[in-house]
Amino acid sequence: MRPAGGKSPRRGRASAAAPAPRQERHRFLRFSRINLPNQLTLLRIFLVLPFWILFNSDNFIAQWASLLVFLAAVATDFLDGRIARRRGLITNFGKIMDPLADKLLMLTALICLVQIGMVPGWMVVLIVWRELGVTGLRTLAAFKRQVMAADRWGKLKTVSQMVAVTTCLLLQVLQSTFNTLSANWLQNLQAGGWAGQTLALLLDTNALPYWLMFLAAVGSVYSGYNYFSSNWDLICRELEN
Repeated sequence: MRPAGGKSPRRGRASAAAPAPRQERHRFLRFSRINLPNQLTLLRIFLVLPFWILFNSDNFIAQWASLLVFLAAVATDFLDGRIARRRGLITNFGKIMDPLADKLLMLTALICLVQIGMVPGWMVVLIVWRELGVTGLRTLAAFKRQVMAADRWGKLKTVSQMVAVTTCLLLQVLQSTFNTLSANWLQNLQAGGWAGQTLALLLDTNALPYWLMFLAAVGSVYSGYNYFSSNWDLICRELEN
């Protein structure tokens, strides 16, 4: 039946499709939708630049701040994996980006340490070779729709690098602080008994950074060898195609 007035309703307008949802104007607001472990991984990546800027400052206070930024980034590396496993939030993004975030942080710190002459360049070259090789292997696995997560040796490698780099950064910041506060800090420490002499020895030589970084380099090479040996069949199949 027609309604009063003799005009039938226009069904086309009444049944119009619902309006499309509005697109978000600010894409960065979607950060709140990312799960917590992935947020921590992204935060570690974002902390790399301020660490580098602060470390290269001539102000010893800024260098102390760079050490704190580095330690905060290291803390995110510990927390993101722990939270992901506890809450069942393990994702392909986390498996890929978590090791990448570690590489960005570690390689930036290592380059800074080579720049000031605290660690030999050849050790860092070995570490960089390993990181690039494993990254290429992960890329190959990704093309095969496989995700190559960090294994036990890879995690031990990361820990050894973090210990070595943190120790080097701490010694560098202490040296910078003492040089700023007193020109005779080394002699004053040496006159302070066995504790002062031990501290003076640690700060005046690069023996401790050298050996810690040497162990980290050896661990990196072995970890890379383990990755390639574990995935040798994948490499051979790809080369034989």
